[in-house]
Amino acid sequence: MVPPLPAALKPSGRVDHTPEQHRLDLSASEWPTKAARSHIRTVLRGRADAATVDDMVLVVDELVANALRHTPGIGVLLLEVDQDRATVRVFDAGANCAAVAVKSAKKSDENGRGLGIVARLAEEWFAEPTTAGGKAVVAVFAIALQENSSR
Repeated sequence: MVPPLPAALKPSGRVDHTPEQHRLDLSASEWPTKAARSHIRTVLRGRADAATVDDMVLVVDELVANALRHTPGIGVLLLEVDQDRATVRVFDAGANCAAVAVKSAKKSDENGRGLGIVARLAEEWFAEPTTAGGKAVVAVFAIALQENSSR
């Protein structure tokens, strides 16, 4: 008799597990955008394809820059890595999730294109309120972890 499959075994054949979490306190950094870019590259080096890592770095740069420019304070960058996706959350002290929206920018405008880039590069993105009264802007990317991953 074959024993029943564990409840955590999905039909795809992979076992459910909690994503790895990599946290970076951006409020403690003198150069938060640089620290965020470096954090993404360091965590995903050799684990995800270079093009996806580049896209994630660009998106994180935009999200951190927006938090610095448009909110009372930046908080934490949280990167969650699973077998087939990476999720980035940038926490800030701004409470207005509705303000996080793609805007139409004219060719002559110097600002207003960043979230459009985020929308094109991320598989999914959104803003969500936090229990602390701020918000997290979230971007999700499909990834294929590289075989040489040691983590």
